Amino acid sequence: MDGIGVEPAFPVRLLSLLCDELDATGGGVWQRVDWRTGDSELFLHGQPQASVPTLLQATRSLRHTHPLLVACARGELAPLTAQQAAGGRSAWQRSPCQRFLATLVESPQMVSVGLRGGSTEVCGLAFARSGTDFTPAALSFLAEVQPVLQAVDRHVTRLSRWSDTSPAGAAEVAGRIGLTSREVEVLVLVAEGLTATAASRRLGCSIRTVHKHVGHLFQKLQVHDRLGAVLEAQRLGLLRFPSPLFRSRAYSPVAAGRGHEPLPT
Repeated sequence: MDGIGVEPAFPVRLLSLLCDELDATGGGVWQRVDWRTGDSELFLHGQPQASVPTLLQATRSLRHTHPLLVACARGELAPLTAQQAAGGRSAWQRSPCQRFLATLVESPQMVSVGLRGGSTEVCGLAFARSGTDFTPAALSFLAEVQPVLQAVDRHVTRLSRWSDTSPAGAAEVAGRIGLTSREVEVLVLVAEGLTATAASRRLGCSIRTVHKHVGHLFQKLQVHDRLGAVLEAQRLGLLRFPSPLFRSRAYSPVAAGRGHEPLPT
C-alpha cells in the first residue's frame, strides 16, 4: 500500500481550500495507515512530493508515538490539535513526532480531523503551520465540515475499489458515455442487487435521488431495466462478470422491466 497514488484518493483541490481556511502554511495531508504494519498511503498539498518517502517511513516507525494517529486508532475522530492530543504544549514539544516535523516545518503545530479509525486502519486529514497553535475557531470549523469530509472519503473509497476491481479501461469507458462518479457508484450497487432503500443508506442520500441516478443510468446505457443495465455495463467493460445480481434468487426480471427494486428476500 505504501506510496502516493496515480490519482488522488482525496481531492487535492479540497485539501488546498482547507489549508487556506485554516491558515495551514505548512500544508495538508490525507493519509490512510494500516495500523498493524504501518504501511500507508498519502496525498500532500503544500509540501514537496520529494518528502513523501520520508513521511511514509516516519509513519511506519513513529505511528505509535504520534498523538493524533494514536487518538484516531482509539476511534477518537473529533478534530484535535497535536498539543491537545499529547497532553499539553510541553508534551508535544518533547514528542519525537514534533522533532521530526520540525525538519519540515519550523516550530510545527498540527491539527487533524478523523475520517475513519480503529485498531486496524486509520484515515484522516492533518494540517500544519509554524508558530501558534490552531485556534478553537479552527477546531469548530473542522467539526462543522467533518460529516462532508467523511462523505467525500466514502465516495472516493468506493470509486477506488471499483477502479481496482473493474476491467482495464473502465474509467475511460465511463467518461466516454458520460457517466458521473455518482452514477458509477449507483451502477455498482445495482450490480450488487441492492434495493433503492439499501443504496440510499449506503450513499447517504434519499431514495428519490437513487431513482434519479438509476434513470440517468438507463438513459446513458440505453436500457430499460436493472438487468439490462448490468448486462450492458459488462458488455462495455464497466463491470466484471458475473454480477451478484445474477446469483440472487430475489431478483425478478419481470419486476425489473417495470423499473422496480429487486424483490425482498
